[in-house]
Amino acid sequence: MTAMDRIGAFSGAAYFVLGNAAIAIGADRQLPDAPTGQESLDALGRMAANPAAQAAISIELLSFVAWMTFVGYVCWRLRAAGWLAAVALVAGIVELAVKLGSAGPLIAGYSLRDHMSPEQAAILTEINKADFFVGLLPAGLFVLFAAFAALKTQQLGRVLAWSGIAIGAANIITAAVIGVNIPESGFAPSFLLVLLWELVLSLRWGFAHTHPQVRAAINPANPVTS
Repeated sequence: MTAMDRIGAFSGAAYFVLGNAAIAIGADRQLPDAPTGQESLDALGRMAANPAAQAAISIELLSFVAWMTFVGYVCWRLRAAGWLAAVALVAGIVELAVKLGSAGPLIAGYSLRDHMSPEQAAILTEINKADFFVGLLPAGLFVLFAAFAALKTQQLGRVLAWSGIAIGAANIITAAVIGVNIPESGFAPSFLLVLLWELVLSLRWGFAHTHPQVRAAINPANPVTS
């Protein structure tokens, strides 16, 4: 593999590391899983007094840059799968849009923390939770179709490909079942499987010793022309 191929492949691992670093650095241990409006407002005040928490937002934004790179690389590598890779690309772009959109309420709340009521802070918190659960849909779709495309073009082994298909489908189903009934925790454990699958994919391709070959999708032989 060339250096540029490895950059593309390892951008998935970079997304995972940067995203988790942002969570670890910016975590507010005084904030409960289901905060009241006043507790959310107090958390914004603590963020204003904590440069590390502010830096965590910047790190999270950098993780989105890594995600854009990874989606582009994955879909380029799987382009021989045709529309399967195209659907994965669309899903990755939509997931990114949701991620960027979820940062808006937090940044707006931080900027207006001295002018907001607890009720307004509670609304922003719920918007952020809703964004996460909406994002389960494109996140699952990306993994589902990337895995299908990798299976069809033989870019992944059957175990990793079929596990991606199962994980992607599970997240789509989770998003559909939850609908508007968002749990107080604001988190779905199935999303962890998405992150782990993407990390394994990134490392699997990044440490590969052979140059990635774009293989045509395998179709049954046509008895008329064969």
